Amino acid sequence: MLAARAARTLAARGAVVARPQVRSMGVLKDLGLDNVPWQYQVPVGIFLAIPIIENKVLMLSEEMQLVGCFAMFCGVAYKLGNEAVADMLDAKASAIIAQHNALEDEAIAGIKEVVDAHASRVALLGELKAISAAQAEALALLKTAKTMELQHSVRDSIVKKLDTLVAKDEQTTALIQAKLVADASAAVSSQFGDAAVKAKALEEAIGAIGGGAAPKVVNGLFADYFKSTGASAKSKSGSEVALSAEAVAELNDELAALAKRDGYEGAVAPMPAKIAV
Repeated sequence: MLAARAARTLAARGAVVARPQVRSMGVLKDLGLDNVPWQYQVPVGIFLAIPIIENKVLMLSEEMQLVGCFAMFCGVAYKLGNEAVADMLDAKASAIIAQHNALEDEAIAGIKEVVDAHASRVALLGELKAISAAQAEALALLKTAKTMELQHSVRDSIVKKLDTLVAKDEQTTALIQAKLVADASAAVSSQFGDAAVKAKALEEAIGAIGGGAAPKVVNGLFADYFKSTGASAKSKSGSEVALSAEAVAELNDELAALAKRDGYEGAVAPMPAKIAV
């Protein structure tokens, strides 16, 4: 639509205003005598007018004189004013065409600005699409990185907690073993207050010095103690054992310390006073 309009504008600008071909109303011109000088035309006209008026071929009445004056006025106006009127109309037409061309130039300039604005918007839209794609790719990479970071963080936290549990289990096992050994030593030592046990242990020791068998009294006492302790623990399996107040307080302190170390800010459930064996 814009191209067709511009083509019409150029065609209108290149067109030359052509004047219409006006047929001459002069009789002498029709007869080919328009090139005769007026010095010859006037005498010939007077010479021909005398017999025409005398013979009353043409009667000069008032009406005829008015017609003659009107015809003379029309002829003079046509002869002398046609160029001025034509020039005036041509100038007016040129001014109208120039004004129309100026308006069309302004319209074309406005349309070009709109086209340029739309082209800029299309280019901007393409850039925004590219930026959006790059942003989506960056977000996907960030999501993957954050997921891996979270996985590693959780793994480290779990490993740290497992290490803590393993260390606590080893510590508890060592304490239990130390407690069992201490209790076993105390129990075996208490049994040495019996005279029969002392005599038997002394006899085995003397025999061992003499090259006999190794003493079995002490090993037997320790074995009997551990056997009885294991049987007692097995009989208590599945039942609840009450913890001392000191043990419960110690466990609660350890739970609070673990929660603080791991950044847990919620409420920590207290340790129950009884546990299942």
